[in-house]
Amino acid sequence: MRSESYGAIALFLLALAVIFQASLYPLGNSLKRIGPGFFPLALGVLMALFSSVIFIKSLVHPAKEEPFKRPKSWSGLMIVAGSTLAYGFLLPYLGLFLTTFLFSFWLFKYGYPDRWWMPLGGGAATGIITFLVFKVWLGTPFPQGFMGF
Repeated sequence: MRSESYGAIALFLLALAVIFQASLYPLGNSLKRIGPGFFPLALGVLMALFSSVIFIKSLVHPAKEEPFKRPKSWSGLMIVAGSTLAYGFLLPYLGLFLTTFLFSFWLFKYGYPDRWWMPLGGGAATGIITFLVFKVWLGTPFPQGFMGF
């Protein structure tokens, strides 16, 4: 068995754990009034489905195993991980919109270093869409931040 098969098995076991944990929460009465367990359960089922497909594909179409090649630079991984930690830390102080804008702007700027319109537009769009979906449409309680939104 290839390492891809082992990874698929690990993801499938994780999906089963997510499904089990999500089943402990109410699913809701209908799709208009979903409960807190609905999305984790749906994501767990999707993860189980996709990991099963990966496992079957790894058995049906075996590929040549290549040795692990360490990337030349770990900077991208460190930037994403550090940005995610900063997002979680700054969210209570700056609020949902501003934190999401800054997080998206930073990552867009890392991906498109020569352009300013892409990070500004992408950050603004991500912040606005996130705010509208989670605060306005779903009414999810997020910290207000110093600006009040």
